[in-house]
Amino acid sequence: MVNVLLLRQPYYFLSIRFLLFVLLLLPAVSSAESNSDDENRRATHYEMSDPFEPLNRVMWDFNYKIMDAYIYRPVTESYVEWVPKPGRKAINNFVLNFEEPATFVNNLLQFNLKSSAQALFRFSVNSTFGLLGFLDVADKLGVPRKKETFSNVLGRWSVPDGPYLMLPFIGPESTRELVGGVVDGLYFPFSYLSFGEEAGLEVLDGLDTRESLLGQEALLEQSLDPYLFVKNAYTQYKAFIFSGSNEQTNELESEQSDLFDQQSEEFDDFEDYLDEIN
Repeated sequence: MVNVLLLRQPYYFLSIRFLLFVLLLLPAVSSAESNSDDENRRATHYEMSDPFEPLNRVMWDFNYKIMDAYIYRPVTESYVEWVPKPGRKAINNFVLNFEEPATFVNNLLQFNLKSSAQALFRFSVNSTFGLLGFLDVADKLGVPRKKETFSNVLGRWSVPDGPYLMLPFIGPESTRELVGGVVDGLYFPFSYLSFGEEAGLEVLDGLDTRESLLGQEALLEQSLDPYLFVKNAYTQYKAFIFSGSNEQTNELESEQSDLFDQQSEEFDDFEDYLDEIN
């Protein structure tokens, strides 16, 4: 998934995200309800309109040419340099463990009792035997992570994505993801965290996401239109989520993460080679 600046906003901004949802997503829902054909309703999941393209392009330039160039990338590179890979993996496990209760509830809302029980098992085991989630003990026991968001729940209830948005500081999101983020942020344990605590988790989550894209900037630089490149990649990924199963989605994310790690190592080796011949 190409998502250069995926940093979710902390709890403090949830009211703003909810307002955006009301203004932007509800018209799309009303439009979908007027269409009674099931195939057409299903197709709305795979189409994301871009009525705010001029503004979105301005936000893209701001995110990529300013925020990413001067803040996100340098900070991430320092993080990778100073924190060894096992430590970064443990930190990421700790952050993702906070999402298990949301996965538990979101699966319940779809009557997926098996996946819901697995999420509860993962949270219980990793929070105790996994030392607050730093160790993914549940995965070692044969219960891998299968994230489920409220945005996905809405999608499977035939709520369309709504307009495509390029948000400042955050990156690409659909309006349905905005409301999904609002609801997921209200679940335990996020509802008990202070602003600073949640902001810290969001920063750590963003560092992991940005790390996975280090060395991939050439794909954007070589594209004729980086904005469209990111938009199409984002839309295709969302389409995959609703056409494939949860297992397929998580397997794809795992494979992409491994591929990014491999490509990053190859990129580092190539830079070392250039330094030697110079």
